[in-house]
Amino acid sequence: MAPRQRSGVGPPSPDRYLPDTGPPSSPVEQVVSNHKKMFMFPHQGERKEIPMHLFGQEGITATVIHAVVISRLDYCNALYMGLLLSQIQKLQNAAARLLMCIFMWEHIQPVILPWGKSRLIFFLFCLFLKMVPAVQYPKTLPCDVIVDDLEDLLIVDCRARHLVTFPEGIPANTTNLTLSMNHIEDIKPGNFERLENLVEVDFRCNCMPVTLGPKDHICTKSLNVQHGTFEKLTQLKSLYLDGNRLSEVPRGLPQNLRLLSLEANHIIAISKESLKELGNIEILLLGKNCYYRNHCNVSFQIDSTAFQALKKLTVLSLKANNLSSIPQNLPHSLKKLYIHDNQIQNISQYDLNYLHNLEVLDLSGNCPRCHNAPYPCEPCFNNKSLLISPTAFASLKQLKFLRLHSTSLRHVNPKWFENTRNLEVLDLSQNYLAKEIEDAKFLNFLPNLLDLDLSFNYDPQKYPTDLNLSCTFSNLTKLKYLRLRGYVFKTLNLNTVHYLRNLINLTELDFGTNFIRNVNFNMFEDFPALQIINLSFNKISPTSEGFSEVPFYSSHVPLFDQYKEMHYFVYDEYSRSCSSKDREMSPSLPHSIEPSCTHHGKTLDLSRNNMFFINPSDFQNFASIKCLNLSGNAMSQTLHGTEFRSLSGLKYLDFSNNRIDLLYSNAFQELKELETLDLSDNKYYFQAEGVTHMLNFTSNLISLKTLLLNGNEIFTSVDKGMASSSIQTLEFRQNRLDILWKAGTKDYFSFKELKCLTKLDISDNSLSYLPKEVFDCLPLQLQQLNLSNNKLKTFNWGGLQVLKNLTILDLSNNQVTTVPHELSNCSGALQNLILRHNRIKKLTENFLRGAFQLRYLDLSFNKIRTIRNSSFPQNVINNLHILFLNGNPFKCDCDSVWLAWWMNRTNVTIPRLATDVTCTDPGAWRGKGVVLLNLDTCELDYSQILYCVSASIIMSLMTLALTSHLYYWDVWYIYHFCTAKIKGYKRFSSKVLYDAFVAYDIKDAAVNEWVLRELVEKLENEQDKQFNLCLEERDWLPGQPVLDNLSESIEMSRKTVFVLTNRYIACGNFRTAFYLAHQRLMDEKVDVIILIFLEKVLQKTKYLRLRKRLCSRSVLEWPTNPQSQCYFWHCLKNALAVNNEVSYNILFKEIV
Repeated sequence: MAPRQRSGVGPPSPDRYLPDTGPPSSPVEQVVSNHKKMFMFPHQGERKEIPMHLFGQEGITATVIHAVVISRLDYCNALYMGLLLSQIQKLQNAAARLLMCIFMWEHIQPVILPWGKSRLIFFLFCLFLKMVPAVQYPKTLPCDVIVDDLEDLLIVDCRARHLVTFPEGIPANTTNLTLSMNHIEDIKPGNFERLENLVEVDFRCNCMPVTLGPKDHICTKSLNVQHGTFEKLTQLKSLYLDGNRLSEVPRGLPQNLRLLSLEANHIIAISKESLKELGNIEILLLGKNCYYRNHCNVSFQIDSTAFQALKKLTVLSLKANNLSSIPQNLPHSLKKLYIHDNQIQNISQYDLNYLHNLEVLDLSGNCPRCHNAPYPCEPCFNNKSLLISPTAFASLKQLKFLRLHSTSLRHVNPKWFENTRNLEVLDLSQNYLAKEIEDAKFLNFLPNLLDLDLSFNYDPQKYPTDLNLSCTFSNLTKLKYLRLRGYVFKTLNLNTVHYLRNLINLTELDFGTNFIRNVNFNMFEDFPALQIINLSFNKISPTSEGFSEVPFYSSHVPLFDQYKEMHYFVYDEYSRSCSSKDREMSPSLPHSIEPSCTHHGKTLDLSRNNMFFINPSDFQNFASIKCLNLSGNAMSQTLHGTEFRSLSGLKYLDFSNNRIDLLYSNAFQELKELETLDLSDNKYYFQAEGVTHMLNFTSNLISLKTLLLNGNEIFTSVDKGMASSSIQTLEFRQNRLDILWKAGTKDYFSFKELKCLTKLDISDNSLSYLPKEVFDCLPLQLQQLNLSNNKLKTFNWGGLQVLKNLTILDLSNNQVTTVPHELSNCSGALQNLILRHNRIKKLTENFLRGAFQLRYLDLSFNKIRTIRNSSFPQNVINNLHILFLNGNPFKCDCDSVWLAWWMNRTNVTIPRLATDVTCTDPGAWRGKGVVLLNLDTCELDYSQILYCVSASIIMSLMTLALTSHLYYWDVWYIYHFCTAKIKGYKRFSSKVLYDAFVAYDIKDAAVNEWVLRELVEKLENEQDKQFNLCLEERDWLPGQPVLDNLSESIEMSRKTVFVLTNRYIACGNFRTAFYLAHQRLMDEKVDVIILIFLEKVLQKTKYLRLRKRLCSRSVLEWPTNPQSQCYFWHCLKNALAVNNEVSYNILFKEIV
């Protein structure tokens, strides 16, 4: 069997397992007492070998020697601490007997430890027990290491760490290794070569089948288990390989293997050859390899001799494998057989023969009853029952648990149980046994039955008046649990339970989901041992004289559509998930009663009925009831404090999911012994405006310890607070304290008068801010405060000073951005501080200074970049038990080196340290663990500096050469253009006739109109600054050649303005005019060209690019925005008034 694991985090203190000798008078006396008892032999005359090999472990010797040097356990320090020397002498004597293997009755004097070399050995054993838990394991290991001293286990838990390869650095003395829920694709013998001490390997869910696994990471390749991977693990007892898409049983398994689990794979055939290495196997789990969520499309094949050689097999699971028959030649040693949810239609007299030791048999889901099944269900042909031979169970004399749930049985053959006299649990639920229950002769053969489940055996579309039970029920004298859910009948009276009254051991009776309308509660007085009466999910309703005892017949049939929504069973309710490897467990009922309710005593469950009001006489026959569940009844009654007067001894009342109206403060006052009251989800009247609510009803409940008011949306109350001298726990989740505590309110809703309140949960109350005065409304003795799942952006840390006893503060899932300057100044008693899922970016300089009581700190999933040494003083954080830092975007620079150094040396548990406490920058460290940082991160690396300098020089030279080759002309012109800008401009001389000649396309009507109406109008006709223009249509001499007119117009004008369009630049007149204007630049060294673009043309030509750089003011574009036209005309006038040549220096003039 698999070794039992201990829950919890981190190794327990060894002092927990030492004998208790009463309170010590001093800490040193406690050490002496503990170590002295450690050295005492348990039995006189028994010799034990000293585990000297343990001192050979790496690092232990150095730790022990250091401990000896600073040890106070000698005579001088004993006198100084006030200890009796006899106590030290007894301790040394006990150690000497252990070291020298001396019997208790032998004299110790000849071998008493001297003050030499033996004194060192003595101190080694004195401190050995303290030293072992302090052994350090690599913090870079992406796993949690748990030391279980009680079971002598070293557990390495690597589940759900997003691993894609087998982790390195696993301690050699590991006994339990968990690698489930990762993405490792291959395991080989080399992975386990140093792990000879492994007892258990959990390698589940690394490659789940597509329909079973996560949809965000679909595995397409099955796990590759190389031959002989586990062969050398001689101590391996348990191996879990579920959910890895394996197609066969791995080969090369160790001979001593006791448990092998291969569920949810793709194994569709089992042969004798595949199991030949498992001669010592005791538990073999092969289920869920072929069913509707893990299709195989073939029948599961098992050789007739496949299990014949497994002589020690005790547990076999073949559930959900599409089997058509029970495998043959099962080993006689088998005690538990799970073969449910297959395609078996017949159980012959030979199938279970020779299984004389079988104790548990589950045949459920073979030929299932598919009516209302919440999963894909295929019944047998013609809806036939599972055919079971009358002598099928004849050899199962040790059988204790038989489950025949959903096998479409219509008759239970009494011969099945002739030889199963030891049967204790029988499950016949979800069949067609409505008629059989009236006869039930098979119950005569079950004298030792403890648990009988006959639920959901109703006849579809039938609603009988009552239920008739067979007289054979009276023979079940040892029966404790009887479940009769889902028979669907109208009246529950004395005739129904007549044959159950003599069952003196019956403690639980379940009539839930039967649509019962009428109940005679007097009948339950005749059951002496009855503790739980479950009548939930019925239609019980009160009358004016209490619960109706007279049958009331309705004209309509039961609401089977409503019934379809309630499922008693789901497919394979025993199935194990990836997060839990627990084997098959006993079935658990849906909608089960709260255990904290039933432990008070006799329980009555009337939840989800039609009890819309309560009369004081309703429960007059239930004075012994301690727990009452009335949830889900839509009860809108206004309580006056008299309704439960017959239940004066009630301890637990569940009144949730109703419509309670707290109009009077004396509600529930009759329940003087009530300890727990659940009023959750009664929001109906609390949401209404103008309705009076009295929340101070608690002052009358003198024994109330726990009050639940969750999910009520309470936003107003006549009382300005709640009062009680007994309430210790108050849950006030999902209400509207943001309104009750709204800033500026004169009177805040107060909890201060809850004198004994120690635990207050006000999470999910839409709080965005807590005024300082609110903390004065909290009880001074409060120890736990839950403010999670609110909308707090800031938190008044100074308000915690009034809560002197506060030990736990939960602020998770808020929007808090800051932490207190010094936590100890706010709360000196705080032990647990939970700040996960907030928006904290920076910790204050002295955040934890003086917080010596802090033991649990959760800062996960914030935005913390750097944690400085002053924020985390080591004399505080070394006292922590658990520190959460995962999910923060750490910056891994010199400021974080100290943190990495501390992480590698501390004993504080930091969950998911290697995998989730990672760096986000610099880029070289992104995704790497903070724990990997070292001092070299901050040292100057001259080779890196030299590399950077040389690389910079080379890149600069290459850039300069490339720029000179490609952009030399541009750079040259930019230089001279800037020089010309600096020198300024000079005006034209007035020796010409025109200021400008305008060249444009006269054949283009739009352009012609623009020139005459816009250009001429703006430049010639405005009074402030007029220009004389030369136009072809107006100023050229008629009869003169075009070329002469064009040449004279350009020569007689200071500037030549070209109005450019796509059509104009394509004609010859433009090219001729442009050539003549350019000729003046070449001959006279005068730049007279001005370009106006009415359309975007020639945008990428080298000439235009050069001209824009040389003289940008001579290149203009007609704006599309009318508001920019004024600026255009201004620029054009400036270009006409200023000579272009002032933009060019002397060097340019000489070149052209």
